[in-house]
Amino acid sequence: KAKRPDARVAIFWHIPWPNPESFGICPWQKEILEGMLGADIIGFHTQFHCNNFMETVDRVLESRIDYEHFTVYREGSATWIKPFPISIDFTGVSNSKTSGNGSKESLLMKHGIQSQFMGVGVDRLDYTKGILERFRSVENFLESNSFFIGKFTFVELGAPSRTSIPRYAEFVAEIEKEALRINERFKAKNWQPILLLKKHHSHKEIQPFYRAADFCLVTSLHDGMNLVAKEFVAARDDESGVLILSQFTGASRELTDAVIVNPYDVVQTADAIRIALEMTVDEQKERMKSMREVLKERNIFKWASDLVGELARVRLTRL
Repeated sequence: KAKRPDARVAIFWHIPWPNPESFGICPWQKEILEGMLGADIIGFHTQFHCNNFMETVDRVLESRIDYEHFTVYREGSATWIKPFPISIDFTGVSNSKTSGNGSKESLLMKHGIQSQFMGVGVDRLDYTKGILERFRSVENFLESNSFFIGKFTFVELGAPSRTSIPRYAEFVAEIEKEALRINERFKAKNWQPILLLKKHHSHKEIQPFYRAADFCLVTSLHDGMNLVAKEFVAARDDESGVLILSQFTGASRELTDAVIVNPYDVVQTADAIRIALEMTVDEQKERMKSMREVLKERNIFKWASDLVGELARVRLTRL
């Protein structure tokens, strides 16, 4: 920006911005903030993350903070802090021929499992995604709803992430161990409660699970947006299925017709699974139709248009 003061610059921060106390742990907090404030616009997924960033700047740097217009003035420059909720490429129409088909029976039979009901989760195997809590919720659900023992399987499509880092490798081992423990407790001939498919799945491989599942479980402990939730809704052109969504995702601010849960509350999430499996077809369609309308109106094209549009309106105060 110093070399090209005539250039309009925007940064989009895809992950959550922490509160000032948490960010204060970082030894390079001042340098990071100074670098980011070289931009004319800094975008986050939610207003909450904008608030955290403003408070962090106020705590760390000498600057003038305009909370009314969400602007930081520093050393003769101005930076706008704005929410731009990111989304996916969705125009309201899904092509089932290219998005993949397959019944839950056929998808599970490939792994030697027979099950009447199926839930799905799609994640990087990362500690922020709440996968251990998710598995324990499945366990609690079966404890409390014995009718579903032998009839319900939860499929986790888990992509290994950063396994060269020892702590990540240990976490993947923890996930495998917990799935094995729960399966050993409940499993029967031709059935198990958790199917962990640990590999990098292509979009084409994931789509049949989205389309066949009775529900999608998104239990992130902390997430900027979580596009899996939006991908599941986009895949359901049959307007059926249920989205169970963590309150700690940016997506929960938009997809309010999901069943919203606190992922740390295993009992609440287990109850949400029961609600999803017992929900009437009419209610499923009403909720899914509403979420698909939200997604159609707030897709990736609107995100890009809003961000570029705001950048075009920037007044280059550094000139």
